[in-house]
Order: sequence, then C-alpha cells, then structure tokens
Amino acid sequence: MWGRVMLRVLRLGGVVVLVLVGLLILAGIFPWASRAARAALTMRWSRILLATLGIRLRVSGTAPEVADGGVMFAANHLSWLDPFLVLAHCPAHFVAKSEVRSWPVLGWLAAQSGTLFIERERRQDVARISTAFTRLLRAGENVGLFPESTTGDGTALNPFKPALLQAACAAGARLCPVAIRYVDQAGRAHPAPIWVGEMSFADSILRIAAARGIVAELTFCPCMAGAHQTRRALALQAETAIASVLSLSVPRIPPETPADPPGAMQ
Repeated sequence: MWGRVMLRVLRLGGVVVLVLVGLLILAGIFPWASRAARAALTMRWSRILLATLGIRLRVSGTAPEVADGGVMFAANHLSWLDPFLVLAHCPAHFVAKSEVRSWPVLGWLAAQSGTLFIERERRQDVARISTAFTRLLRAGENVGLFPESTTGDGTALNPFKPALLQAACAAGARLCPVAIRYVDQAGRAHPAPIWVGEMSFADSILRIAAARGIVAELTFCPCMAGAHQTRRALALQAETAIASVLSLSVPRIPPETPADPPGAMQ
C-alpha cells in the first residue's frame, strides 16, 4: 500500500517538474526556435513524460519520413496519453476538444505546442479545422487526429468519422493509420491508461501514476495516398489497417451527416 502511494507521489512530482520545464521551453525557446528544433524538443519532452509515468513505449512499423512532406496520422483512441505516444516519435499538430484549452496549465501547454481546439457542438468548426489541417499539410507539417471522436476500452473500434480526413484528400497528403494499445509485461490488456465514461483527467492521471508495468504499443501502418480518394474511402482503409493490427473487427462506417463530430481527442 505505502509502496504504491510513494510511487504515485514520486511520479506526480516528476510530472509537475516536467510541466514547469515545458512552460519555460514554450515561453523562452519556442518563439525563436526553428521547426526542426521545436520538433526535437516536443519529441524529447513527450518521451520524458512517458518515462516519468513509468510507461514503456514499444514501437512497430516505420514512421513516415518528415522530409517526404506533411502526413496525417489517424489513430484509435484509448487515453489522453495517446497523442504523446505519436509525438514521442513524430512531430504533429493534434486536434482536441475545446474543453482541453481551459485545463489549468496543461491547456496553455497544449495550445502553445500547436494543438488545434475544436468546438464539437458547432458544425461549422469542422470546416475551420479542416482548412487549418489542409494548410498545415500543404506546408509540410504533420497533423494528427482520432477519427473515433471518443475514447474506447480497446475491445472494439468505434466507426471512424471521415469529416477531417478531407484535409488529406484536399492537400494530396499521405494518411498514416496508427494502432495503439496498452498492455502489461505479459502482453495482456492493461486497464490503467484507459480513459472512458465520466472519469476525470485527475482520476486518470492518479490511476496511471500508481500503476506498474504499463507498456504502450504503437504501430505505424503503411501510409496511403490521400490524393484522388474520398474521405470515406480513407476512413475505411484506416479502420481496416488498425483493426487488423489490433485483431478487432472493422466497424461499419455510418452514413455521413453534417453533424458528424470530428476526430478530436477526448
């Protein structure tokens, strides 16, 4: 019991220090740093965050080369940790729900590091984010999203919402499906990182900080071309690739409507 309490205290203390360092980097270095320097700092910070929380990252597949132009990463969604798994290896601008912007300190960190925030209740905000993603991709920047639009427990995929995949089609950019899962040392599903239902961020990070043996498995699937495709075709291809890696069935993509929520992290 006391061992777990001490582990949680040490890890949370490390996270607090890391957040403070992140604030200093964003305020004192980012405004004058090159794109390459920002990418390197973001990747290093993300890796240290995972290590501080005791999470071992295991990567499979080949991440796309930055020199080949902007890439859209589309991943299944299980936890608030998910973006940091990708960012530990590839720079990208992720989209998150607007509520994240109001989180104390962390919301400012996310905004300054390039996260885009979307108001999921406003249908016109999808077009705004899609336009921003298209502009970033054409400029050679990477973007990332979670087309399920919500987190799951890892036992099934939610149907991918295709709305924001339009940016890959419009920019003629590559789409890289990314499969994520959290397991223990024996390869069994680890429940601690899963963030579903009404669980608060505070409850989630406390749960993760007290857990042992979390292994985050990140699989980069082969890229697919966004040019000359529809967003629904891309969504189905991404679903199929990720479902294959995770040994899950491919969900049926529901009919697309203007009210389809975008691929923001929970």
